[in-house]
Amino acid sequence: MTPISLLKSIALFEGLEESDLNKISQVVKERTAPKGTVLFKEGDIGDSFYLIKSGGVEILKKENGEEKVVNTIEAGDKNNFFGEMALIEGVSRSATLRASKDSELLVISKTDFDMLLRLNSFIALRIMTALSKRLRATGPEKPVDEKLAKIITLFSPKSGAGKSVLAANLAAGLTKAGGEKVLIIDLELQFGDMAFMLGLNPRRTIADLVEHQADKPDVLNEYLVRHPLGFSVLAAPFKPEQSEMITSSHLRTILDSVRKHFDWIILDLHSFFQDLTINSMDLADYILLVLLPNMNHIKNMHVCLKVMENLKYPPEKIKLLMNREGSPNARSREEITNALKHKVDFGIHDDANAVCQLFDKQKTVFEFDGESPYRADLLKLMESITGKTYKSENAGGGLLGKLKGFFGS
Repeated sequence: MTPISLLKSIALFEGLEESDLNKISQVVKERTAPKGTVLFKEGDIGDSFYLIKSGGVEILKKENGEEKVVNTIEAGDKNNFFGEMALIEGVSRSATLRASKDSELLVISKTDFDMLLRLNSFIALRIMTALSKRLRATGPEKPVDEKLAKIITLFSPKSGAGKSVLAANLAAGLTKAGGEKVLIIDLELQFGDMAFMLGLNPRRTIADLVEHQADKPDVLNEYLVRHPLGFSVLAAPFKPEQSEMITSSHLRTILDSVRKHFDWIILDLHSFFQDLTINSMDLADYILLVLLPNMNHIKNMHVCLKVMENLKYPPEKIKLLMNREGSPNARSREEITNALKHKVDFGIHDDANAVCQLFDKQKTVFEFDGESPYRADLLKLMESITGKTYKSENAGGGLLGKLKGFFGS
């Protein structure tokens, strides 16, 4: 069997064209493994992905200090490959692999694979989609009797859509108007400024948490910073180079440790389809796709929605949110709906005065008196997501509102 024909049989590469498979085959190396050869040991850092051309391997795990064979993989098996997560994250090996007979293997190193993905984003997206489906199919079930936070991701395929401002104000609204316990995780890992924008001074970031995860730190007290309104923030790394430290498995571990302490967790994502982005979306209860009502953003959102289709997310999970509705030269909801063949689920009206409070005074729209179209639209968004009804805290505000409240009328 040729390398290309073997690649064709792998679910991980399903949907790739012949030309794409040919590019992958160029980074494939052949390796002979006589019976008894240990390919890697449990705990080793993963640096290669293996496909079995002929022969087979056995999987060993330590139990009570002794290695035992827990499974075998043969050349003719449907899933005749292993070590795929090493290509994406370079995570530690969860078991020892040993050739059970004289075998011929095809090997793709992480270094070669990373270079291939940089050169061909379509191949990268296809593979991440396949891995996403695989993780969804094999992921652990949530305990039915344990209340866990619901997760909202905010994503825009083009920067400048006001996504982070929305994330900050949404957290403030859920906390102040809804009385919810909320955590924002800033996943704009290279240049995230959520903490700065909110006037917070974190001592530690998500990079520090990942570095010390093995020490089982007190995440809530040591790594989260609390906003005066009551919601919490896990800040992005201080240094752009630290962004390379955070992987999808780290995010899953972090979420597992904090979900029971919050009602809502908001993930503010960067504007690239990468493994961390797709895994965040997989974990989310709602994906808010944010766009501006102009042609550049509409064009990019069209491509983004195609990716959502490929990822097979249920339609009710995807919410299209148009920011700055009614701004000068803005396209209408009807025009955007027709162009994207997708309903605009929410609109946030243009309200520069309210939004600029976050930039100029590091205050959310829920920290100021007076009505605001931006805040009113956010309340509608919150009602749709949570199923609750919120009153604008300034409806009937001022002296008259206070007198009505005093006399109970």
